[in-house]
Amino acid sequence: MASTKEIKNRIKSVGDTQKITNAMYLIASTKMRKARKDAENTKPYFDLLRREIHRIFAFDANIHSRYHDSSVDEDVPGGRVGILVITADKGLAGAYNQNVIKETQALIDRSDEYHLYVVGDYGWRYFRTHGYNVYEQFSHSMNEPSLAMARAITREMLLGFDAAEYDRLYVCYTEYTGGMSAGIAMHDRLIPFDKDDFVNEGDEHAIEAAEVFTYEPDMKTVLDRSLQSYLMGYVYAALVNSYSSEQSARMMAMDAANENASELLDKLTLEFNHLRQNAITQEITEVSSGARSLKRKKKKK
Repeated sequence: MASTKEIKNRIKSVGDTQKITNAMYLIASTKMRKARKDAENTKPYFDLLRREIHRIFAFDANIHSRYHDSSVDEDVPGGRVGILVITADKGLAGAYNQNVIKETQALIDRSDEYHLYVVGDYGWRYFRTHGYNVYEQFSHSMNEPSLAMARAITREMLLGFDAAEYDRLYVCYTEYTGGMSAGIAMHDRLIPFDKDDFVNEGDEHAIEAAEVFTYEPDMKTVLDRSLQSYLMGYVYAALVNSYSSEQSARMMAMDAANENASELLDKLTLEFNHLRQNAITQEITEVSSGARSLKRKKKKK
């Protein structure tokens, strides 16, 4: 049985750990709120951009861009694909990283050839260690998502697509579902886009005056540039969703750690009090026995 000193040291150790996990919980909460606020601030711009792309398609149904193809069937496996994988930089977030890795592996199994563009040190280490085909010169830390990061990632992936190295580009990320939840690991096709991706109810009034617009240098160039910008917005949204899900998953993990630490502290405190009470009882018993022994000796004299 452990001594009172050992239990006291363990109580101090668990208490110190609980302070760390509680601080990590608060940090994750702050980061998640900031990421959601940044996403809300940029959403109106990309919504407007989507409507303008819809305007171009509605004005000229025959216009073509290398970034859209309505004939691509998502259910048909195979082909050469580039996959953007978004993980965290570290663990301590439950099954967050493993869920994204499993989703990526399922997508790889459906492809003939693949190339991974990995964001996050955790995924980078995992895929390199296990021998996956990782784009070695592509390395982005998932410290804090930004439009600059999304722009750099989009530019790198489009270089491969424009060079006809890939038939499709995908992103594997975690969709934030709100509240304290780890989100849902999923994959989306980035490009080629489908024209239906830009059609929403209520857009009709925004395209009626398309003929009054003048496109410089020409409509196709404007469409290509707009689709590139929209792709950047899609990547940014995936980064923010993954980052928010990561912080939410970390909050859940730290909250569970705090509860476990509290339960362990209660048990250790109870055990410490029992041992201390037993020690006091034993001391009282020894003192009483000594007093009775002295009393008997006096009577004999």
